[in-house]
Amino acid sequence: MDGQAATIESLLLHGSVITDADVPAFGAVLEVLRASKAQLSFTGTFHTALSEKGLSAPDDVLNEVDRFDNGSSGMVITFGGDGTVLETAGMLAGRPIPVLGINTGRLGFLSHLPMPRAKEALPGILSGGYKVEHRAMLEVDFPEAELGTNLRALNEITVHRRDVASMIRVSVYRDGTFINRYWSDGLIVSTATGSTAYSLSCGGPIIHPDSNAIVLNPIAPHNLYDRPVVIPLEGTLEIHAEGRDDHLMLTMDTRSYTVDAPARFKVRPAERPFMLVQLPGVDFIETVRRKLHLGLDAREGFSHGDGYETDLSPR
Repeated sequence: MDGQAATIESLLLHGSVITDADVPAFGAVLEVLRASKAQLSFTGTFHTALSEKGLSAPDDVLNEVDRFDNGSSGMVITFGGDGTVLETAGMLAGRPIPVLGINTGRLGFLSHLPMPRAKEALPGILSGGYKVEHRAMLEVDFPEAELGTNLRALNEITVHRRDVASMIRVSVYRDGTFINRYWSDGLIVSTATGSTAYSLSCGGPIIHPDSNAIVLNPIAPHNLYDRPVVIPLEGTLEIHAEGRDDHLMLTMDTRSYTVDAPARFKVRPAERPFMLVQLPGVDFIETVRRKLHLGLDAREGFSHGDGYETDLSPR
């Protein structure tokens, strides 16, 4: 799962929102990056956000994620939350470019480097002090719908009802074998990476990203015995969705599309994984424990050695 780290020679920075409170931290991080030997460029969206806060420079180079030429030693750095990382994963369209998420929000399973630590950590990262995790992605095959070319998802693909209150019916087959028919508000097809996202909020299990597995998780199922099902990543899912409305919603991470009903499409593993930058010593289980406060019981109390002090502090 881990890839070989390299000294970074080119960087593309991407983000969208900068609050007034974050301006000093952004200024410190940009100072470190501009002082490095890496060639620096900015997406138009992020450069606009920087300019509005007086953080841009006259010689800033503009670039876009889908055109970023990383050579053999480039990296994209995102500023925001997990949504910004997901957006970047979609724009990369399977290109083998590692992405580091700097978290300016609250939770962050993908954007795991907190902004307050970024200035300290970045010099080591740029000199090769990081590891690359290869995270499985899913892609949609739906030729009847005009969805464009960006049909990959790092977290999940969902189909759900759009404008009416009634349930929809979703039938799922894997490599021709019938799995289940769900009467529900919709269905989530989640990767292991996405198991801590939408699927988790719908009662799905947490799956280690090393697992070659996906989760079929119905959204508000009517039948009490319909529960999330974990199946192998490999194989092709054929999904049939229909309801009383003439349209359904199909989502791929942060992107939503209106499609005609009934809808028939396929979901399969993407050919190339997403390359997520992690810092040495970062462990998925520890991250989940800290972010979700697993094992924390007020009856037992906790100390600073428990590792909860950061996550329980006022925000």
